[in-house]
Amino acid sequence: MRAVVPAVLCALALATTITTASAAPVPPTANLSSPVSPSVPAASHNCGKGYYWVPGGYGKHGRYRGGHCASR
Repeated sequence: MRAVVPAVLCALALATTITTASAAPVPPTANLSSPVSPSVPAASHNCGKGYYWVPGGYGKHGRYRGGHCASR
């Protein structure tokens, strides 16, 4: 009995999110035919003088660290 109630609640939550996600309208101004140009950089990171950009990733001991500016 204890396992049935959470299972039913999870199934209902999953069913509602699937139906709402598929019914999301696409804005009429969206231009889906032209992809983003590969020559345009995704983001530019500007650090101050004496600093450089360190990209995010996993470091020692499996800890994730986001990208940041670090001193030289």
